[in-house]
Amino acid sequence: AHHTGTSHRSHASTAKARMEDVKRGFAVEVVNDHTHRMYVYLHDKERYPYHAAVGATTVERWASDLIFFASDKREEEVAAVLKNAFFRRYVQRLFVVSTAPISSEEELADKLVEAASALSPRTFRYIGYPKKKERSMCDLLSVRGMELSPTSFTSVLYGGVIEKKGVAFFGVSQREPFQREMVRGEDFVSKAQYKMEELLSSLNLLQQIQPKSILDLGASPGGWSMQVAQAFPDSRVLAVDKGSLHPSVLALPNITHSATTLTPANAESVLSPHSPFDVVVCDINVHPAEACTLLRPVLSYLRSGGVLVFTVKCLAKKMKAAESGLIDVVKRFLSPSIASADASADASADASADADARVAEQKIEGGEKGNGTFSNIDVMWLIANTTNERTIIAVKD
Repeated sequence: AHHTGTSHRSHASTAKARMEDVKRGFAVEVVNDHTHRMYVYLHDKERYPYHAAVGATTVERWASDLIFFASDKREEEVAAVLKNAFFRRYVQRLFVVSTAPISSEEELADKLVEAASALSPRTFRYIGYPKKKERSMCDLLSVRGMELSPTSFTSVLYGGVIEKKGVAFFGVSQREPFQREMVRGEDFVSKAQYKMEELLSSLNLLQQIQPKSILDLGASPGGWSMQVAQAFPDSRVLAVDKGSLHPSVLALPNITHSATTLTPANAESVLSPHSPFDVVVCDINVHPAEACTLLRPVLSYLRSGGVLVFTVKCLAKKMKAAESGLIDVVKRFLSPSIASADASADASADASADADARVAEQKIEGGEKGNGTFSNIDVMWLIANTTNERTIIAVKD
């Protein structure tokens, strides 16, 4: 598609003259509710490798579902990073864009036409941001002579005005931008395995210790067992759960299934032949108080320097894990020296959440907390966690 008209060309030249800081980079459209966590992975260059992998020089969270980073990398390189491991499920689209301080839709329309003019006459699909402005932009582009079609298009034109930032992004592609990958292969066991996949991809802690013996408590249907067994093929994985394991999990040669419910009475007979464990993982779908009770006889079989990976699940309806107080309860279970939250924090907490936390602490029976003290207790909100979940990674002293 192309356009003609002296007045438009003059307008475009004037607009271009005002654009003193045009940056090239990538706009990442993220599935809702995951933008902040994706931003952390791309922004925190000290802890995670992705900032360098995408060649980012600046990373900005533009809106509830849009992240921008300036980069000189090729699209294929950035797409390969985003398609690797867990990112592929949360990136809706990847746009190769230029950005400029554009304040109106009319200016953006001019820049879009300018970007499209580099191609021979074509029919475009327009993808706009925010979506509510997409139709009005299509009208502005049509007035400027652009031929648009949502189905019969040869190239894709995309752009949007980020009002709070006073900036716009725009670009053109000869194919549909990166689409998130939700394909589930034959080895798909459950969505829970995405949490362990994310941990193994983003943190190097387990790789550093190269575990030889791993316990998965509450393993059924086996998503976490599969992930660690495949990541560490020289290890032995004991999957403890009276429930069944997925056939693809049972087929792995380094997994042993103990079809039982672990109790203090049978812990020695079940665990001793496989202990000490280098890693204990637990993603059981029960209240944190019950999970801690199940973990108590297990933790003495975890060696000093071993790692515990544990999902804290707030099962109360409409209560977010961060507001429940349950995280502090679990941390005190693992390390009794950790003090309770201060009075001001308690005062600001939701009353029902505070009550649930107190009940949880009372349900963790016995004066002794965990078997051994844990240090370096890290609480993570993984992209694969729900709003009601947090993942705890702790190292045993």
